[in-house]
Amino acid sequence: MKKYLIYIFVITVISISCTEEFLDEPIRGQQQLDDFFTSEEACIRFVNGTYEMLNGNIWRDVAFFRSMSDMATDDMWAGNTIQPRPDITGHAHYTINNPGSPYYSDFWKSMYLGITRCNLALEKIPKVEMDQKLKDRLLSEVKFLRALYYFELVINFGGIPITLDFNELFESGILYYERSEPEKVWKVIESDLKEAKDVLPEKSELSKEELGRATRGAALSYLAKAYLFQEKWTEAQATALLVISSNEYDLEPDFANVWSVENHHGIESIFEVEYIYEPTFDNVSGIGGSLSIMEGSRAYRPGWGWGTPTSDLENAFLSEKDSIRLRSTIIKHGNPVYGDPAIPVFDALPEENKSGRINRKFYIPIAQRPDPYEIGKLPLSHIHMRYADLLLIHAEASFFAGDTENALGSLKKVRDRVGLITDMGLSGEALRNAIWKERRLELALECHRLFDLRRQKIDGTPLIAKILGINGSFVHYNVNLNTDKFETTNNHEAMNKGEYFDINVHLVWPIPPEEIQRSEGRIKQNPGY
Repeated sequence: MKKYLIYIFVITVISISCTEEFLDEPIRGQQQLDDFFTSEEACIRFVNGTYEMLNGNIWRDVAFFRSMSDMATDDMWAGNTIQPRPDITGHAHYTINNPGSPYYSDFWKSMYLGITRCNLALEKIPKVEMDQKLKDRLLSEVKFLRALYYFELVINFGGIPITLDFNELFESGILYYERSEPEKVWKVIESDLKEAKDVLPEKSELSKEELGRATRGAALSYLAKAYLFQEKWTEAQATALLVISSNEYDLEPDFANVWSVENHHGIESIFEVEYIYEPTFDNVSGIGGSLSIMEGSRAYRPGWGWGTPTSDLENAFLSEKDSIRLRSTIIKHGNPVYGDPAIPVFDALPEENKSGRINRKFYIPIAQRPDPYEIGKLPLSHIHMRYADLLLIHAEASFFAGDTENALGSLKKVRDRVGLITDMGLSGEALRNAIWKERRLELALECHRLFDLRRQKIDGTPLIAKILGINGSFVHYNVNLNTDKFETTNNHEAMNKGEYFDINVHLVWPIPPEEIQRSEGRIKQNPGY
């Protein structure tokens, strides 16, 4: 057990330390670590490393698992029908027999590695002599990041072990921890974000080189989202309003620019972790993105063809006559690619693609692709929080807090951007459903849908149970009503996707079995796995 913890400690420090002096010397435990935290520069480098695990070291650590969350909803198929992968398709169809998929394990480890780095920074940086204002800011960035890592864990796995002190690794270790109830995890998240928001600068106060670092607006936005997940409607509304009132953010005038590879940290971006293109690094280094290739068409290699949009999602756009967001969300076989004149007729290779569609948001136009165009080398950043999401958090929280006027106001702002008329007479269930539908359309294929469906409830029942399951509306559509020429022709992925969803099991994912084994049974598996 101790050898395992020492190994994790060594890997943690080496993987985020860049100084030759540190790497050239053998690791000598606590004293070596103290020797490293000796300057402002060293502290900044270490805090930079705490951001890393938000996107993962390599494509499968975090990025692909995020894509898999959309595959488990009505927005995406598993998609790739030429490569049998029961671990991926089983996840998307809720037919998982083995919770030991490396995707669960890699994501869990990545989040806890991020937490460990945060705890280490919080332990060591206060002891370093440096500018106090800079020190306070670095510590607040770390608290913000720790909150995000716990946020990702609790919405995926439910109750999880909590560790807030790096020294505990030497005394007992995360492996000896038991799971805490979700309520306790949320308290940690709230506490870290509240402390961070009071110190972090606004986005407008950052230099160009600092864009992407945590800000007050990012901390407040995630605090509002944490309240939303807990149904603390009044707190969520008030916190979101603080971001709106700051006038630090606005909607991009052109929806197509939100995910443009040439618009990093735009006016709508609240928290965005930047990927960069660096040809001298190998394609598993993690400094470049992966989702554009993972979800790219197999007709244009090196596209992998996973995570293909459903006709059900397309129909949702069509029902609102929402052509502006549809063209910037879904690319359909045989159609031109909006914003890419190099592809007048798109080939989705429908014989290998369940739906004949791909995600436009992660698509990089031909003229903007680096050479070589390889996984792990893509410059499209990942936007974790944007202003439209925040406005819809405000709209939903306002509705449930009984404030119909402000709910409609924020809903209207999002719809106005894409030229859609908002019925300002909406109220009750009709308004609630309009807000929920707007979240689906606005944030489609950005890895939010699964967690919205799990938390949104009608008469106490999570919305996902009304969409998936043997009597779910999405299953009924595909099995009995679907006439889409691509989905009904390519039967290499079953049409009954979601039929095996079980509300008593699938509101969370399984705990990686090796974590249960390492804890000697102290960590208990989620029911049903």
